[in-house]
Amino acid sequence: MMWMVTHVRAMGVASFVALATGCPGPSATEDSSDSADSSAGDDAWFEIGWGVTEFNDLENGADLEAVWGSQGAAMFPLPLRGGGFVLPEDPTDYESPMAPKLDLHIDIPGHNNDIGDHFRYLANYPIVFEVMPDGSYEFLYVAVLLPDGLDPTTLEGLPAHLWTRLRPYESDEIVIELDLVVRGGETPE
Repeated sequence: MMWMVTHVRAMGVASFVALATGCPGPSATEDSSDSADSSAGDDAWFEIGWGVTEFNDLENGADLEAVWGSQGAAMFPLPLRGGGFVLPEDPTDYESPMAPKLDLHIDIPGHNNDIGDHFRYLANYPIVFEVMPDGSYEFLYVAVLLPDGLDPTTLEGLPAHLWTRLRPYESDEIVIELDLVVRGGETPE
């Protein structure tokens, strides 16, 4: 089992995004089979999951489901968790040079029409984590919006490659890569 998506220690997610905070705390599970870059400090860790109201682990082969947002756009909601790296004194200060930066791209064959020939591409996006009582960090989700006019049900069953990189202040980057399967979600009536 690859824990690159759910629990990555010492490793390093950016086009259309919504700010939000508030997921459950991190798991303490770690698998020595991690194949991501392990250049950050021993205490730095980062996880990316799926979910609108709660963090659901992602791992290779998992479903990446599109959902409809409250404003009518389809998206992939990707919550973040982490810890062991520096945050700004005010963790909600996205303009601080100490705010962790996220880079992300998703590739879906036949639909890679965004910047860099990706399905969706996000770069240098500041993340405003919420510090939880246990000291871990949470971000409700990155809302990776689907292109206007694309019915997410047309993506049903297609493979998707998710690449993310978190660049914490004065720490090495943390990278997570996953191969997932797109689920189109239901079209609202």
